[in-house]
Amino acid sequence: MLRRAISSFLSRKSKADIARLNDDYEDLAEDCAQESTLLVQAKLDQFRGDSQFTTWAYSIAIRVTLNELRRRRWRATAIDAARLGDAMPHWPIDNPEPERSLEQQQAWAILCELLETALTPLQRKALIAHAFQEMPLDFVAEWMGTNRNSLYKLIHDARKRLQAALLSRGVTHRELIAIFDPPRPERPYFEDGKKSSFHGV
Repeated sequence: MLRRAISSFLSRKSKADIARLNDDYEDLAEDCAQESTLLVQAKLDQFRGDSQFTTWAYSIAIRVTLNELRRRRWRATAIDAARLGDAMPHWPIDNPEPERSLEQQQAWAILCELLETALTPLQRKALIAHAFQEMPLDFVAEWMGTNRNSLYKLIHDARKRLQAALLSRGVTHRELIAIFDPPRPERPYFEDGKKSSFHGV
């Protein structure tokens, strides 16, 4: 059951992308199915019946598959170990609108500054490695010599301090994220026989 669901999910992804991870498509699906089955069995007491059992089990399988893809993508990415947790990646600002590009550059500069000044060295290292260099949580925990629970708390505290520092600049974290979101396309509609437009809500 889970094997079929995972295969269907992976089939919607590019096999070329999976091949770049140096993994066989079928082997990847089988590995994820086995891990998902074990996890479903371990979590049976958490199933509350709010949805169909198959839906609940499928959601676990998809999370397992996404996490495994992330781990394998990380292994296939050549990042200098000396830069882990230290160097912020360059934000690829390629928006064709000059005003929006400038806004993104300014926001990115503020974010980089606050990461340096508002966080402890340990918080900065963990947050940069996970959130910006896309290092999976279990890899970060192993790399930093800690466990997942301690790492969760470290990153949670780092995000709260970063949010507070942003507020001191008059910016919420949601506003900051929105600056880097692609603009929503305008949708035409007709009112009183006239064509108007509005941003999608």
